[in-house]
Amino acid sequence: MDPQPLFTRRTLDFWDEDSGYHFVAATPQGEPELWAQFLDGARAAYRRFGAEGALEYDSIRDGRSTALFFAAVTTAGVVQGGSRALGPYGSGRQSHAVLEWTDPDIRARIARILDAYVPHGLIEVKSTWVGSGAVRRSALSAGVARTLTYSMELLGTRYLVATSASTAVARWQEAGAEIVDEIPPCPYPDDRYRTYLIVWDVERCRSERRSRELEKLLASDGAPGFPYMSSLLPLRSLERGDLEESDGEM
Repeated sequence: MDPQPLFTRRTLDFWDEDSGYHFVAATPQGEPELWAQFLDGARAAYRRFGAEGALEYDSIRDGRSTALFFAAVTTAGVVQGGSRALGPYGSGRQSHAVLEWTDPDIRARIARILDAYVPHGLIEVKSTWVGSGAVRRSALSAGVARTLTYSMELLGTRYLVATSASTAVARWQEAGAEIVDEIPPCPYPDDRYRTYLIVWDVERCRSERRSRELEKLLASDGAPGFPYMSSLLPLRSLERGDLEESDGEM
């Protein structure tokens, strides 16, 4: 039986003891300040690597293409990483991955592969990043890798697709991703990168830890307005120098 969606567009969160961050799941419309911080951090991270164009900031900033996003938040209300989920898709050609390869035959092959997942539920994760100056950065990176896969349960899908630069593939494999071997890597967003197509199957991601963290998320049942994001405080933005530069995971 295929998964059923567990996310009802309310703000959810849980405390990750390993990293010391709150991981918040929300919609851009439900948490606009949190979303703005997430985007500021993502833009600074991608800009640091000269890859800001891959973020497509102007296209995603209104939040309409984002089904939900995860943000890693300090107790002071500072976003230090996260990811955003798109979908569920009705066709493999909706995936941004199709656009990242220029060869039309490979594009068609990617679409066919993803079409096979669509009947069981397929979402995509983009804009993943972690702050370079974050405390417990390694634990935070592992937490972000885990939580992006929780989008499958929250949105009721079995499969999750993403693209990843070679430098980040090992981290996603630790969280259950598999490289789609029949698709060769491409130079996206430019020739400095070798980008791979990767897929998660929720059935291969099961673990006691995942179950515990998902239970915490679903039990939180938060009202809109994450408590650490006070509207009385100015927006903490990487653009304004409140945080150190961030490393991006693409």
